[in-house]
Amino acid sequence: MSLALFDLDNTLINGDSAQAFSEFLAASDITTPANFLDTNHAYMEDYEAGRLDLGAYMKYTLSPLSTLKPEQTHRVIELFVNEVIESMILPKAQQLLEDHKKAGDELVIISATGSHLVHPIARRFGVVHSLAVDIEFVDGYITGEIIGIPTFRNGKVERIAEWSEQRGISYSNATFYSDSHNDLPLLEAVSRPVAVDPDPVLKNIAGERGWETISLR
Repeated sequence: MSLALFDLDNTLINGDSAQAFSEFLAASDITTPANFLDTNHAYMEDYEAGRLDLGAYMKYTLSPLSTLKPEQTHRVIELFVNEVIESMILPKAQQLLEDHKKAGDELVIISATGSHLVHPIARRFGVVHSLAVDIEFVDGYITGEIIGIPTFRNGKVERIAEWSEQRGISYSNATFYSDSHNDLPLLEAVSRPVAVDPDPVLKNIAGERGWETISLR
């Protein structure tokens, strides 16, 4: 059995799920901070430049959910997946997942987005295993704090290493699909790195190193 790892945002879906969720919240009747989307875009620019303060980003973007009752949060996320993520899913990405399943591979979606979004999106894709930035809940309420090692940059390597060890699977022989240079640590750690519609930095690196490059668009 081989291990197939997949980034989520701009890899399996057309866009960034966290940014789309912020836009979804801003368009709803949920109260958001002033200049919420402008601040979100500034954080996204930091991410693309490789300088994102992940803790501050999570705390800020999840602040509109902090006062919602657990059942309200669940409904909002469910509605978001059904109404927004559904339209962002790339048919070629869904087919890629199915091809790996048919090959008998173990699939894992591993994303630097919060677990509150990644886990339900993974279920929509029919992927059993997903690793994400684990978000703290207290009495069912989202606090916005990060728990444990976030699946971001080197954290993706640490988390998949831990996950693999628990299951007796080697991740070094895995395939990893990603669009982002922020995922270089994990791309370098697997035997088959695949750049998917890569950002400019990753595109150059993939070209220099002879890595496989594909498009799911």
